[in-house]
Amino acid sequence: MAIKFKRNVAGWNELRTRPATDARVKAEAENECAAANAIPSTTTPAATEPYYEVVDAGSEKRARYRVKTTSVRARLHDTKTQALLRGLSSG
Repeated sequence: MAIKFKRNVAGWNELRTRPATDARVKAEAENECAAANAIPSTTTPAATEPYYEVVDAGSEKRARYRVKTTSVRARLHDTKTQALLRGLSSG
């Protein structure tokens, strides 16, 4: 016997935009960013600013944050060390 489910789109959208969801998603992105920035610089002289930052990429439909590189040097650092992937797997 098949079970029928009724989708509650309004409830789903409310869940994705509530402040608690936004705070949780932002905290996860900040943890990933901190872990990626903890990987030492691979160049001389060492970098004096963070390679990665958290950017709000949300909309009225969902909470979303991205961790992105801050410069070309940061992109090269990520290519060499895979810092963003390590940041994801650290949490």
